[in-house]
Amino acid sequence: MSADDPGVEGGVRDDAASDDAYCPPPSRRAQPLVALTGMPNSGKTTLFNALTGSRIQTANYPGSTVEHSEGKLNTGAGELRLLDVPGITSLSPSSQDEMIAVQALSGHSPPGIPEAYIAVVDATQLERHLYLARQLQGIGRPVLVAITMVDILEKGKGYRLDSSALERELGCPVVPVNGVSGLGIERLRQLIGELIADRDRQAGTPAHPNQPIEFPRPTFDEISESYRELKILSAKVLISIGKERAPAGSDQGRPGIDFPDSRTEKFDKIFLHPIFGIVVFAAIMAIIFTSIFTLAQPLMDLVDNLFAGMATILTGALPPSWFTSLLADGIITGVGALSIFLPQIFILFLFLGFLEDSGYLARGAMLVDRFLASVGLSGRAFVPMLSGFACAVPAMMAARTMGSRRERLLTIVILPLMLCSARLPVYGLLLAFLTPPDKPWIGGLSLTALYLFSASAGLVVAALLGRLLGFKKRDRAPLLLELPAIRRPMARVVFRTTLHRTLSYVQKAGPTILVVAVILWVLTHFPSQTGMSEAEQLAGSWAASLGHFLEPVMRPLGLDWRVGVALICAFSAREVFVSALALTLMVAATGDAVQSSLLLAMRNATLPDGSPLFTLASCIGLIVFFIFALQCMATLAVSRQESGGWRVPGLQLILYNAVAYMAAVITVQGLRLIGVS
Repeated sequence: MSADDPGVEGGVRDDAASDDAYCPPPSRRAQPLVALTGMPNSGKTTLFNALTGSRIQTANYPGSTVEHSEGKLNTGAGELRLLDVPGITSLSPSSQDEMIAVQALSGHSPPGIPEAYIAVVDATQLERHLYLARQLQGIGRPVLVAITMVDILEKGKGYRLDSSALERELGCPVVPVNGVSGLGIERLRQLIGELIADRDRQAGTPAHPNQPIEFPRPTFDEISESYRELKILSAKVLISIGKERAPAGSDQGRPGIDFPDSRTEKFDKIFLHPIFGIVVFAAIMAIIFTSIFTLAQPLMDLVDNLFAGMATILTGALPPSWFTSLLADGIITGVGALSIFLPQIFILFLFLGFLEDSGYLARGAMLVDRFLASVGLSGRAFVPMLSGFACAVPAMMAARTMGSRRERLLTIVILPLMLCSARLPVYGLLLAFLTPPDKPWIGGLSLTALYLFSASAGLVVAALLGRLLGFKKRDRAPLLLELPAIRRPMARVVFRTTLHRTLSYVQKAGPTILVVAVILWVLTHFPSQTGMSEAEQLAGSWAASLGHFLEPVMRPLGLDWRVGVALICAFSAREVFVSALALTLMVAATGDAVQSSLLLAMRNATLPDGSPLFTLASCIGLIVFFIFALQCMATLAVSRQESGGWRVPGLQLILYNAVAYMAAVITVQGLRLIGVS
């Protein structure tokens, strides 16, 4: 337990009064609760999905499940609630995500008191994984052991598991399962139903009290003795089939000793090499971020033409009116301006999915651990930082895997600087404006540079804050990370997860985009007067009146009130900037593609003195602004939740937006000073 994180103690968190105060209702719920638990990377969440039909994100690194998830499980004999909790190594938590799991397993959290447990055990690492199952058996509640990775045990390690012998040794049901192929799933359902069949008879008895459980804290000697027994046990139930010999120095290949399969060993010689590993890591990151800009272009053009066609059909089918203009110029144009960039977001999630499912992310964390140590972080910060490239909200929740509260807060502070998917529409538009149409590779390299710069900015902030707050290297929690086996990603699973993530992004951003699009259309089209041109209508609109207050602030950036209004709207969500800009520039629904019309409007937009509104200097200034600005209310809310107050999010909001504005002004004025207008 980290010395600076006193809340992790004994299974109940000191700073979570609402959780600690939870007391189950006197009457038992109609549906029993069964908890699914296991060590990280054991295949627990994949099994949960197979049992319940849920689509919870599965990731091959610790911390992918940071809150418990609940699903319905039909056992044939009745329906029950199945609870998936974060991966843990034992019932003595050492980090915040483990604390969430232990609270749920003990009945100290709102899901209720589990009546039975399913312990998920990796067959290739029996010694360590069976320890948790043994602890659960000591509670006195029914336990069922689900064995995963049996195929890897046989094909990669050359051993076969005698599940009948293991069942006799443990004294509880043991079922080999595969959440992807479906092996053992129906048998597992049946056994779960049998475990809780007599729940009504046992309810409230001394053997089955209806109250939260207090887990015992074993001594060091007790833990050591348990592992010695489990080493002997695993040697009894693992049978060599002669496909692979143990590596040198592995205690003559005793099955009780865990060792990696040959394929994983070969890959790790490259992935974890101090030189080649860095080269591979840099190449993977460059391919991902370049592909986001280049591979997505054909799909972006398809979506662009789709929305343009919808607007054309709508304006041709309905008579000219304010309602037609609202639908075509407001809603379709506004929503379409964002939807164009969904292919880029999809590709980002797809690449991250393949990295997660292959087992590479944990290697990346080990690889950058020494580098992150120089700024007061550890390799565990790598996963939240990489997740931050998708969205800062789940990234902040993934930071719960860190045992040190100080390191966790430092990671939360820098996560808004990661180039999240909400910034992609903004950068996609601005880079498309600056990039020659016949040289898309320039845009791809520029986007890669922005990703690298955002990550570097986060590390610089971490180093400065760490030094300012007196964070020393010895205060840094050591990196103890389990490396999962390297495996071939399941394309079907990765694609389904990517589609789910993308749809979740649309569901989160869509309502905001729609509301802002309607509000902006009203602001840019009212008060309405007949006989006025579009330019005159916009100049006399409510949006113009509001925007003129922003002129003194926007002038140093070389921009005017139209961009200022779009920036204000972007504080609801960064991606709104694109839709808002389309409306303030009066991009009308025509036969042309939405993005083409918006880019043309940007090139034709001028300041009152006739000079171009969007120049190389002003566009780069906008890019710099979005690198540092914190414009996401959801991020602030989660930052408050994870940090335990408003001090951290308040600091983020004030500091980052102030730095964003000053950096943008310095960039624009500096470029102008050297002759770049």
